[in-house]
Amino acid sequence: MRIAIIGAGLVGLATAAGLSRAGARVELFERAPQAVPAGAGISLFPNSRTAMRQLGLGEGYERLPHGPLPGVSTAMRRKDGRIRFSVPGAHGRGVRMFHRNDLRDFLLEACADLTFHWGVNAAVTDDGDRLRRAELTLSDGSVSSWDLVIAANGLRSATRTRLGLDPGLRYAGYTAWRGVTAGPRGTEGTAGEDWAGTQRFGTVPLADGRVYWFAVASRPAGETAASRGFASEKDAVTREFSGWYPTVRGLIDATAEQEVLRHDIQDLARPLKAFHRGRVALAGDAAHAMTPDLGQGAGAGFEDAAALASLLDGAREGADAVLLLERYTALRARKAARTLLASRLMGKVAQRRRR
Repeated sequence: MRIAIIGAGLVGLATAAGLSRAGARVELFERAPQAVPAGAGISLFPNSRTAMRQLGLGEGYERLPHGPLPGVSTAMRRKDGRIRFSVPGAHGRGVRMFHRNDLRDFLLEACADLTFHWGVNAAVTDDGDRLRRAELTLSDGSVSSWDLVIAANGLRSATRTRLGLDPGLRYAGYTAWRGVTAGPRGTEGTAGEDWAGTQRFGTVPLADGRVYWFAVASRPAGETAASRGFASEKDAVTREFSGWYPTVRGLIDATAEQEVLRHDIQDLARPLKAFHRGRVALAGDAAHAMTPDLGQGAGAGFEDAAALASLLDGAREGADAVLLLERYTALRARKAARTLLASRLMGKVAQRRRR
């Protein structure tokens, strides 16, 4: 089966690796150049580990260096640094913390034998049906046809809109800054997320001693550092969290200005009931963009990839491609919807104004 994947992010790469191992001829189309993108950290839970095994990537995934290191506890602190509660042994509970670029390198290596089209925009111009293959038109005007197309092209997926499945996006009411320290830093032996009023600060120690941190605050949609008169987002987040305990300021200070990222948090306005139309399927954020409050954005995407690979691996030669995607929707849509709504609820609880 000949399959095109739109998007070479983490989920697109995992999907490509899994489908290739299931016997498909896979090509990837990514509108960005191949250069390493700006990235921060990522925490993966046990469901990601299970998905990696199902994709045939389990052995490599197990070898990847990750945080937290042994002895690091999970804790929630108050704004002044006092611990609200602590659970020892974060290392042993199946949570693995990576720099996104390290995980991306691992997945790129798993796709080393596949064909990539970097810096190319691929648009679905015909989603196909049982008798007609799906069709892509590339940015150079060329047209190609495929047995299946998987769109893993993110939060603002043009494919989702093209298929008539887009419910629109919802602003969650809060913005997030993220960064990774330039060198090793201490976190007082803890990893976790601290809540105070409508602000949160999270620390994620990585395998090499650097720390991925994130800072969340309830702010108007579309606000930027420049709109508030700050020279950079690093200055903006420093000001926003100036009243927090010293470790917070230390982690921000230890991060290069250009490495501090900011994004307003958005999710799908409502969950999708179908993840496909014709021979085109959605995966990852394109299918179920959710807030990061349960840490399941990537994990749910890896589950999509595993489901697609499993369906293809169990299919006979000449299998009905549309039927495969109908089964994919049945396997994934309801479960992903529950995760999306649970993440939204957690965000509302976490951002609730407290005295």
